[in-house]
Amino acid sequence: MEKKLAELAAELVARAKPGWDYLTLRATCDSGFTGHRVTSGSAEEDPRIRRLDSLVALGADGQVVVEMRIEPDGAFTALLTEGIHQQDGLLPPTYSLVFEPRPRHLIPPYERTEVTSTGPLAAVEAELGVPLPAEVHELYRSGVTEFGDHTLLPADEILTVRRERLDDEASFFAHRYGAWAEPIPYTGPRDAVQLVGFHPLWVPIVRYPSGVTLCVDLAPGPRGRVGQVILASLNCQPLELLAESVTEWHRSPEHPDHPGMRAHYYAEDYDLDVVAEVSRRFQTLRELGLYDLGDADLAPLASLSDLRDLKVSGGRLRLGGLADLPLERLHVTATEADVPALERLTSLTVSGGARVDLPELPRLRVLDVSGADVDVESLPQVDHLTLNAEQWRRCTVRPAAATLVGERSLAQALDWAESLGVVLPRRVVSGRP
Repeated sequence: MEKKLAELAAELVARAKPGWDYLTLRATCDSGFTGHRVTSGSAEEDPRIRRLDSLVALGADGQVVVEMRIEPDGAFTALLTEGIHQQDGLLPPTYSLVFEPRPRHLIPPYERTEVTSTGPLAAVEAELGVPLPAEVHELYRSGVTEFGDHTLLPADEILTVRRERLDDEASFFAHRYGAWAEPIPYTGPRDAVQLVGFHPLWVPIVRYPSGVTLCVDLAPGPRGRVGQVILASLNCQPLELLAESVTEWHRSPEHPDHPGMRAHYYAEDYDLDVVAEVSRRFQTLRELGLYDLGDADLAPLASLSDLRDLKVSGGRLRLGGLADLPLERLHVTATEADVPALERLTSLTVSGGARVDLPELPRLRVLDVSGADVDVESLPQVDHLTLNAEQWRRCTVRPAAATLVGERSLAQALDWAESLGVVLPRRVVSGRP
């Protein structure tokens, strides 16, 4: 390790323009993947070193998180650890720990029944524990293999594709604590489909080359229909409701036009009444950003009945009039703000120094109040909690994942981890090229 670090120090010295007192490298390396940031001196100026070829070797044998100081003659001191996420896109970095991986969406158990059907879909129903609509059985008994431009999945591949999608959803998001409460992009009537990445009772009948699957939905939302046809969300492809039944889809297997889903505005060229009027022109508006508002009452946005993701910044912001919106994610940057009791809210960030009293938020999973004035002693139990160092010292909540904001030192971040009961390795290596 000392040799690898010496090579890295030599490369940094060679790449940095003269005139610096010392360099600080913060980096994460894992099996060839590297992320890093180099700063210069106590003011942490950016010397613009974007590529470090010798950095790749550090992660060849597994994850390494490093903070390294390099002197002009190449002498270095490095602290190395693992098991902590060091995100250095901005300074100071954020440091995160995952104590207990969680799925992106918590799907409650469903009632299973003993299904004893016959025909090509018998094995599918037996594993699901719920019956498929008669029209799906008829489709598979008919011998049809193609409709429109789509090829029907063979019956004996349905369960394999279903398991793959469930495994992908579970493994991909288990450790991505930032994505645990991401809203699923969705195109369709409100509450018709459960907004999850993939549900055990979504039965794939078409798979496209991109991996997107067309499914028969046996677990619809409260306003949906058992047997409706959906496209499951994948990457940038939104979850879509395509038809109320396989029969309807079979008659016209076309994708509906995508309605507008997002919009972002800045304060120089609009007021809130204009935003509400422009937004009504969208069939559905689910994501909205409003920036540099100053002092504002956001009540005119209450007409955006499908809004799920809202980002706002300004001075004194009044959000109480939005209590009936189906917001799932709210990001507020303000000097003062009131957060309404949003029943569907899963992710909340408050920054800008705002004093905020948190209401009852029954579905809240991700909370970041590191830049707010809050009563830390009475924070709700959430899956992922982000606080600053002073807040963590007073906090008794122990979430499934925790993030520390405002700390520049990896050594201090490891002390913080230890205060939460996680003792991580510390290896200090010094040397010179």
